[in-house]
Amino acid sequence: MPHLTVQYSQNLDHDVDMNEFCSVMSAAMQQTGVFPLAGIRVRAHPMPQYSIADGHRKNAFVDMVLRMGDGRSDATKSEVGAFLMARAEAVFAPLLAEPYFALSLEVVTISKPFSWKTNSIHARISAPSVKGDTP
Repeated sequence: MPHLTVQYSQNLDHDVDMNEFCSVMSAAMQQTGVFPLAGIRVRAHPMPQYSIADGHRKNAFVDMVLRMGDGRSDATKSEVGAFLMARAEAVFAPLLAEPYFALSLEVVTISKPFSWKTNSIHARISAPSVKGDTP
C-alpha cells in the first residue's frame, strides 16, 4: 500500500502529459525501495471546477496525497516525501518558473485496523513469471 492520488486543475491538460507524470511518480516510488511493487498505485484526476487564489485564468495546481500503510518511521516518511516532491518539482519546473502554479504533497499514514483490501496482484507479482504475461 502506497497510493499516490493526484488532483490537478484541468487547465493543465494542454501543458502536461499526466500519464507520463504518473509513470514518473510510479518509478520514483519504486526507486525508494520502501514500497512493495504490487502495492504501488498512482492515480490522477483532473478537476474541471476550481478556484485558485486571485482567480487568474492561468492559475493551476497539482495536489498530491501519498497514502501509505502503518509501520514506517517519520524519518522514512519524510525521506520518501522529499524524494517524491523533488521528482514532481523536476517534472513541473517550467510551470514553477511562472507565477501561476502551485504544487503540493501530503503524506498520510493509513491505520491498519481501519483499512480493508482484497488484491490478487501481489500473488501474481510474487509468483514465478508466467510465459506470455508481460506488462
